[in-house]
Amino acid sequence: MQMHAKVSALSSAALLAMLLCCGAAFSESIPLIHAHGTLQVPVVINDKLSLNFTIDSGATDVSIPASVFAALTRSGTVSPQDLLDKRLYKLADGSGEIAQRFRIRSLRVGRLEVRDVIASVGDSGGLLLLGQSFLSRLKSWSIDNERQTLLITESATSHSPLLVPHAKGGGAAEWVRVTALNEPAGDLYVNTATFQGNGNRRSLWEKHIFPPHFEKWLGKWVNYAMDHWEFDCGEERVKLDARTDYYEDGTRWVADSKLISSTAWHRVSPDTTKDGEMKLLCDWQPQ
Repeated sequence: MQMHAKVSALSSAALLAMLLCCGAAFSESIPLIHAHGTLQVPVVINDKLSLNFTIDSGATDVSIPASVFAALTRSGTVSPQDLLDKRLYKLADGSGEIAQRFRIRSLRVGRLEVRDVIASVGDSGGLLLLGQSFLSRLKSWSIDNERQTLLITESATSHSPLLVPHAKGGGAAEWVRVTALNEPAGDLYVNTATFQGNGNRRSLWEKHIFPPHFEKWLGKWVNYAMDHWEFDCGEERVKLDARTDYYEDGTRWVADSKLISSTAWHRVSPDTTKDGEMKLLCDWQPQ
């Protein structure tokens, strides 16, 4: 009986050690490269091309300069199916910039691979930045300044694909996001298929999807709202032309003409969602 207990104890200890060993997260130390006054790390994109990236924990996404993105597209490393929506990014000087986003199917640093990483297209003269869309998928990461190495540890999300909205094509309605991901007030989109105008006067339809039980109107929770906005690109002004609220219970409310007529032109403030919409709309060239 005593011998059986010892064997059981040894078996349990061995099993526990095996589980701890097998369950341990993979870690790796990667030498960094001195280039252009910064420390950079080699990154392999879609198992085809290796480029040196600057680690930037302040960048929301992995950033690829437009010139490099064009080369990735020409070589087939990035396909049209990898294109996502556009969104407004806040720059270091406080200004905003609309950038195309796309999916990197595989992004490998050392032996660690992260699948389905969101990236954005930056200025042609910019740097390749390894931002939070990659770094946040790791369990941990750190830089050893003395050894000049990057230490990374994988997490469960390193191999888990992200579900991201693909941009629609073929002339169908294209909804382009103009707010950041996980915006507390909800997601704001504009429909590029509804862009209209002549000269400086332009208009578009906008959809605002609210978080559950966030926005209430006339005693009901609003699921999403559809607004029609008119812009004056020359004067940088905007005016609401129409609005319909769609409630969580399936009903809707349409703003009457009296309410809409009371809205007035107002100036578009810099670095706001309306500023992002105006830039997107005013850069559009009517056919």
